[in-house]
Amino acid sequence: MMSSAWRAQRAGIRRGAVVRAAGACAALAMLGVLAVGAAENGQGGSPPVAAEQKEPDITFVEDDAEPTAETAPAASPFGERADAGARKDAVPGYIELSTGAKLPGRIYTTRAKRLKIYNIEHKVYEYVPVPACKRMEVIVEWERDDKEWRFKEAGNPEKVYTGRSYPVRSLAWRLTLRNDHEVVGHILGQPLYVREDGKAERYILHQRDKGPMGGSLADVAYIRRVVLGQEAYDEAVAELKAKADAAGQPKAK
Repeated sequence: MMSSAWRAQRAGIRRGAVVRAAGACAALAMLGVLAVGAAENGQGGSPPVAAEQKEPDITFVEDDAEPTAETAPAASPFGERADAGARKDAVPGYIELSTGAKLPGRIYTTRAKRLKIYNIEHKVYEYVPVPACKRMEVIVEWERDDKEWRFKEAGNPEKVYTGRSYPVRSLAWRLTLRNDHEVVGHILGQPLYVREDGKAERYILHQRDKGPMGGSLADVAYIRRVVLGQEAYDEAVAELKAKADAAGQPKAK
């Protein structure tokens, strides 16, 4: 038979369980009341629908990886294949040289790189993707013929003029972005490629142009401007075609 002490202990345990259960039910009921009140006051509940985000001023695709087995185009059983040098980040347009020649094609720089330009006004480097540009224009800061000097003799710091000179010029660049923001600064040796008919020509955007000894400034061609966009590309192609047609016509008697 159970002792009276044991019976009292079991009764106490049962009473404690009932009290705890009642407390839990009361807490749940209170949470339900708070939730209903918050919903009525416009608080809690489903999160508000986010405001529609505006599209950025500049969107571009960077070709930052080599094609893999999954992304590379499938080989054609008829022997035809896509241009191996095609780039997703290439932009149609043309490069115009100081000679007046226009070179249309798809324009891009080194894979996974942006144009690195030192902003003269803000004294910082900026990194601009080629697809974000609308136009690039050169600014000739100065140009001259520099004299060639050499040491008079070994171990002697004195220099003498050799009588020869070479052409040199300093260039800056004005980049106009597609949102019409402009950046003016120096580009130190950035390659720019223009690809047309499966062939790519390489040019360099840089700050300092130096010609051969004894040459002239007119002999040192440089990029005058780069204009990007399908309209610019079509314009350059039409101009080249017109020149070719004019050259092929017989001279009038």
